[in-house]
Amino acid sequence: MSKSVFDNAAKAIRRCGGSTAALFVLGTLSAMTEVDAQENPLDTVVVSANRSEQRIFDTAASISVVNAQQIHDGQAEENVSEPLERVPGIFALNRQNYAQDLLISSRGFGANSSFGARGIKIIVDGIPGTVADGQGQISHIDLASADRVEVMRGPFSVLYGNSAGGVVNVSSESGKPGAEATPYFSVGSYGQLKYGLKVDGDQNNVNYLLDAGSLHTDGYRDHSSADRENYNVKLVFKIGADTSLKLVANSVNLSAQDALGLTASQLQGNARAAGTGALSYDTRKSVDQTQGGLVLTQRLGADDTLTLAPYDGERHTIQYLASGVNGVVNLQRDFYGMNSYWLHTAQVAGMPFKLVAGVDGNENQDHRLTFTNSGGEALAAATDQNYSMEARNLDFYLQGELRPSERIALTAGARQSDTTLSSESNNTLPSLGSHTYQAATGMLSAQYYAQEDTNVYISYGSGFDTPTLNQIIYSPSYVNYGGKNTGNIGIDAARTQQVEIGLKSKLSSTAQLDVALFDADTTNDIVIASSNGGKTAYMNAPKTNRRGLELSGQWQLPYQLQASIAYTALDAKVRQTYVEKITSSAPTVTTSYSVNSGNRIPGVPDQGLFAELMWRKSDNGLEFGVEGKAAGSMAANDLNKADAAGYGIMNLRAIARQTVGGWSISEFARIDNVFDRSYVGSVIVNQASSQFYESAPGRNWLAGVRAAYRF
Repeated sequence: MSKSVFDNAAKAIRRCGGSTAALFVLGTLSAMTEVDAQENPLDTVVVSANRSEQRIFDTAASISVVNAQQIHDGQAEENVSEPLERVPGIFALNRQNYAQDLLISSRGFGANSSFGARGIKIIVDGIPGTVADGQGQISHIDLASADRVEVMRGPFSVLYGNSAGGVVNVSSESGKPGAEATPYFSVGSYGQLKYGLKVDGDQNNVNYLLDAGSLHTDGYRDHSSADRENYNVKLVFKIGADTSLKLVANSVNLSAQDALGLTASQLQGNARAAGTGALSYDTRKSVDQTQGGLVLTQRLGADDTLTLAPYDGERHTIQYLASGVNGVVNLQRDFYGMNSYWLHTAQVAGMPFKLVAGVDGNENQDHRLTFTNSGGEALAAATDQNYSMEARNLDFYLQGELRPSERIALTAGARQSDTTLSSESNNTLPSLGSHTYQAATGMLSAQYYAQEDTNVYISYGSGFDTPTLNQIIYSPSYVNYGGKNTGNIGIDAARTQQVEIGLKSKLSSTAQLDVALFDADTTNDIVIASSNGGKTAYMNAPKTNRRGLELSGQWQLPYQLQASIAYTALDAKVRQTYVEKITSSAPTVTTSYSVNSGNRIPGVPDQGLFAELMWRKSDNGLEFGVEGKAAGSMAANDLNKADAAGYGIMNLRAIARQTVGGWSISEFARIDNVFDRSYVGSVIVNQASSQFYESAPGRNWLAGVRAAYRF
């Protein structure tokens, strides 16, 4: 079975442009021999599946963990796309544009997001990064102090509520015994400069982490420079034997130019140029976000634990778009809530039983102002929006796990969700109204241990996805023809039924393999209805489907070599025809187009591969790695009239480590896109002026040093 999977993966990579590194790693794996076993990822402990600690091997879910070494060693620590590229089923497309967030999708969910991460639950140190309407932010994730990134896909995700096509759970490092200070510095192509200081420790029942970092880049493309500052604090207080209190606070300050997308002809002419309108409108974005929270964990006895996690934050965004009317958006967001759950473990008729019951309450209040963009200046006009908008949810969930025998594990869960969106006008424009979405969702799974080191499972889940506040701003008629904007608050929530079959196996003492097949049917999927002049309105599509294969494997090889792969094959398509309208400029013409059954869902590659081969000296003093990345083609619009070709690239990295007195020092250097391939790294889905394409850098380099001093 594994040989045919590897053969199919290799053929897929050849079809999409081929990465020499990826094929080399696949060839090496087929010839592997056993060596002494090291840490096995299947034994890694995770918490996402049932909110309690258990091995990945014992979960009937697709869960991957990117560990601290993979996040930090020889990496830029710049964008969360870096660790996520190691996870099958996840596409985190780097736009090379800090004014626009990464285009992140999980098994095809979230690919049509125009702002932030949609369709995926973001959690950082127990505090949600996804607000009540389902829109998530990732700019506050501090990779320099991250310890692990836990990623869950599939039916289990629905137990996280609205827009949970997947879950990305980021955990910051814990302080090491004593005290340690770690300055870090890196410099690279396109004027990139990153530096910061991390301090951590564990003393007198207080575990602490503090990190402050700064990033500057001139940008790969014209008009794409950016500056970002991140601050992250985590304090954990041990209050007696049964109580712990975690305090989390972080902030981000971002200022970035927006290069926009390129048309096909612009891409051919100069892939590094700014798109039409970027300079004349001086497109750009600034973000200030601060948030904090507490996680109180209280043992109530030998079998019961209660967790309470209140949080509060604010985010201020100003964005200059490539359009005149409403071309400057000034959004002030206050968000807060509390997530809480009770964990009970027991025996039922001699069978191990685990029960989780929880309540999630979240709210975000937005004050949205718009102005006319006149050559990069904000001017007041009669068309300006002044909305007070609100999203709030109150969810209750229950999840149980029963093990009738040593070979069988059963899991079931249910969640009741109530989400309300509302928008009131503070000027002469009409209010958009209010709408409440209610959904009962659930999941079932069964897991069978065929052998001690091999298990198979089947899972089913039903989920839902409401529109975000951003998606209910404009009515389709207003986007196409102007006049009175009544908004689009009545759009339905999408409903998804999904099934997954998986295999987890320790092939030997030095190898493991995970395989999952999935199929997800969605009704009332939220898609673009109309697009014109930077404004987008949304509607429901009758039926869409996402199905595919995920494969991941890790191997310990002879001669101190280690290898890993993560492969995804995804078929994401429309299953029932619908109509959307696009308004072109010069001349202004609105045309209706049929989005046909069988069309690909845009923004999602049809396949992807990450493969890595690493050598590490036995004393850890030297490390060399080769990374192969490849992706298949992806559609750029619903009509499938434009697409981005597949690609394959190779990256190289080297790390040296020394101990000098009380200092532990490491230096690294990496070269990305070694063969200087030209390719499109991301697309702007359904861009009305056909400025779909966001080009990726050619050959580029990065070098840095990190020094840790223990007091």
